[in-house]
Amino acid sequence: MFASCVTSATSNVDPRVRRSRAKLLAAALDLLVESGAHSVTVDAVAERSGVAKSTLYRHWASRTELLADVLETNAPTIPQPPMDQGFATAFRALVTQLGQISADPAWKRVFPALLSLRRELPEVDSVATADTSQKLAVLASVLNLGVAEGAVPDGVDVELVALQLLGPFAFSTLVGSEVSQDALVDDLVQRFLAGWAAPGYGS
Repeated sequence: MFASCVTSATSNVDPRVRRSRAKLLAAALDLLVESGAHSVTVDAVAERSGVAKSTLYRHWASRTELLADVLETNAPTIPQPPMDQGFATAFRALVTQLGQISADPAWKRVFPALLSLRRELPEVDSVATADTSQKLAVLASVLNLGVAEGAVPDGVDVELVALQLLGPFAFSTLVGSEVSQDALVDDLVQRFLAGWAAPGYGS
């Protein structure tokens, strides 16, 4: 569910290079979570990881590039749900994925730090923007299927739907709600499908 430290572009790289990169990314993430972006210095990452600074600079030209990679590596992936079984099934699969991500202990640990990173280091915003665009594109494809089936009104605001879907999961995580993810997913799916089907929706 989370982006792998080893991408397809680096799958054929020397295993020692992959290991050093993974150690450096893990150390940078730990420092980010513990103390914020200001603590993620080249010296601190090298010391925490046990990897030489010269090796770090072979992977990234700057601290900013390293932090951008931390953000990109740890952003959860949203795969395209199956579209051949109709909109309702695809929509439920997508909402289920969102629920699984929000309930993942690893994501709960890094999410506040990644938000803080975007605020403290605007230079990484392009990475975050690209990640958001990819996720919105997945949601848009599902909603377009709903439009084609007549289940969703044409012109629905994709970003607004994303906010409405993510809000309950974020609040549940924030307050430590005991409501099960399955129950929350069921409620969200039913409310959205019923709302779109209601006469006058969007008018």
